[in-house]
Amino acid sequence: MRTLVRNGRVAAAGRVESADLLLDGGLVSAVGRDLGEAERVIDASGCYVLPGLVDVHVHVGDRIGRFELADGYESGTRVAVKNGVTTLCAFVTQGPGQSLGEALRAARARAAGECHGDVAWHLTPTRFEETDWAEMEGLARAGYRTFKLYTTYRPAGLFSDLGRLESVFRRLGPLGVRFLLHCEDDGLLGSVDASALDLSRASAHARLRPEGAEVAAVEALLALAARHGVPLHVVHVSTVGAAELIRDARARQDVTCETGPQYLWLDETWLDRPDGHRWLCSPPLRGDRERFRQLAREGAFDLFATDHCAFRKSDKDDWDGRDVRTVANGLPGLGGLLHHAWRVFADDPDRAAAEVSLRLAKNPAARLGLEGRKGSLREGLDADVVVLDPNGPERPVRATESDAYEPFPGFTSTLALRHVFVHGEPVVKDGDLVDPAVRRGQLHPNHD
Repeated sequence: MRTLVRNGRVAAAGRVESADLLLDGGLVSAVGRDLGEAERVIDASGCYVLPGLVDVHVHVGDRIGRFELADGYESGTRVAVKNGVTTLCAFVTQGPGQSLGEALRAARARAAGECHGDVAWHLTPTRFEETDWAEMEGLARAGYRTFKLYTTYRPAGLFSDLGRLESVFRRLGPLGVRFLLHCEDDGLLGSVDASALDLSRASAHARLRPEGAEVAAVEALLALAARHGVPLHVVHVSTVGAAELIRDARARQDVTCETGPQYLWLDETWLDRPDGHRWLCSPPLRGDRERFRQLAREGAFDLFATDHCAFRKSDKDDWDGRDVRTVANGLPGLGGLLHHAWRVFADDPDRAAAEVSLRLAKNPAARLGLEGRKGSLREGLDADVVVLDPNGPERPVRATESDAYEPFPGFTSTLALRHVFVHGEPVVKDGDLVDPAVRRGQLHPNHD
């Protein structure tokens, strides 16, 4: 069915203009004026028309440590599309006694038929025998072009030293792979004297993972990636120092970075609360958020992403009260991404719409290698579209609809999702699913 979205302010590729939008056959057919008639007509007067948003950093349908995550693919994509996120990228980590391909097939099987929006995956290898290398190379050739690696988490089997990272860059870089890095220097983390801290207090978490560890790892990885000419994406940047290093390096190399709403709008004082363990995430919440938000307004972060990692309330509280290192580590965020990102630029709604279209759509789609399908409202791209009213009724922001603690209590938003389309079909109207039983999401790459 052809759909005409009329009278809106179309935001795409970092600019805003008054235009109409024609959707046909699951794709954007035209943008402009006098686009003819359609079977379905949406009046977007007073609204911004945005490309479907993309969250490149989401943990759903998985187990982390002792706990199953609170959100699976159905609930994760449900809260996502209800808040304008029509594509999310989750993670596949190679488990013990498992090949990376087996882990990927298991994730695709869990997601199949469950997704309200599209889903892609980043791959994390944990073994590097020759058979593993051959499989990684095959997956890259099959279209899996983003691999995530870690400079810490040695006990979990995720740690890669600079020598291993150099091997990965050499072997996979020529295949067009883009590398995501969790940057905290493992040596610096290991040098912290935990016996000098009161580990019963959540604030100890920030002392265990000092800012200098992030800055040192970013500095080392920038140099290594530049030496091998590979694209680098630094995930969940939390410190002013790391953000400034990456900003300055862009003139010399292909590097991007993300930060999340928790690092923009929460600070380490939340860890001082009696229930501060409920705000534990890694990297931890930091200080100096005014300067950090100013960097966001200046464009230091190419994109915003949530690192959505929701644990059930009972699991988040399942610790002995003596050592915060045993607390389930992560926060939900998917439902708040649009609202918290908009707030950074809320003093100028046109700019907010333009920045959201750039940093929550165009840039993340490009980093995923999906720029030929998503991230903008131009002819031939997927008709993933958000009709956003900036002046809706004020309501609380909800990071997830699952049984998890809300990390942004008291935060509200007037953004109203009037319509959300996935592949040209309506999935959300006035903030609710049009048909909860229908799943329109596709899995990327598009093969079994």
